[in-house]
Amino acid sequence: MRKILLFCFLTFCAQAKVLNFETTRMKSTAGAGSASLTMNEASLLNPAPIAFFNVSSLYLEKSSSEYTDTDENGLESSNYAFIASDAKSNLRGSMAFIKHAEGLNQLKQFNISLASIITEKSSLGVAYRNVEKRYRFRGNEVVEDYKIFVPGVFHAVSKDFSIGFSVVDPSRNSPNETKAIVGLQYNILNFMLLMLDLGADYEENISESGSIRAATQLKVFDDFFLRFGAFEDKKLLERGSG
Repeated sequence: MRKILLFCFLTFCAQAKVLNFETTRMKSTAGAGSASLTMNEASLLNPAPIAFFNVSSLYLEKSSSEYTDTDENGLESSNYAFIASDAKSNLRGSMAFIKHAEGLNQLKQFNISLASIITEKSSLGVAYRNVEKRYRFRGNEVVEDYKIFVPGVFHAVSKDFSIGFSVVDPSRNSPNETKAIVGLQYNILNFMLLMLDLGADYEENISESGSIRAATQLKVFDDFFLRFGAFEDKKLLERGSG
């Protein structure tokens, strides 16, 4: 974990930006999971899968840590996330409030997602994200404030194979966020999950804007899993593992 956190910190310094928030599950899968049946991640990944749940859920994350950069400067990092999901009515959805600080860089985000079943094995959803990012660049404070929509669909081909598709910010309110993502998930003998997310900005060259996220989940006990993941994003010049 220390190596992963160090990589993220270096990305902040080199590119002077704020990384998007990820839940603990998303960190462990390196952000993959667009075709997974997830509830708390509905407003962060593909909003459609939440339609297949029939329970309510609360997710709370709060953490803080200290870092030392290459110039021996001490910096603090803090995370706060609250996600409330409800899937007991015909229209399922979730709401999220996120605050993240990494040194002088800050992120505030408010998300809402809604989803509904359209066929026995398919669902349709949409997420709304209100994002504010603050960071220092060349001695000046930069503020990014934008609102984006994320439509998504989910289809269970079989009990072991599912497909997810979403389009992040099709109206291009934040060009760095715009991306179409296709997710695949395959269940092997109810013991291993294989996850693969492929994405790219559909108005740019795929070789320059493409991203890949892959992960494996191993079921050790009924309620205990081991997850491993890796990703590379050519547009954002990021890569790492979970």
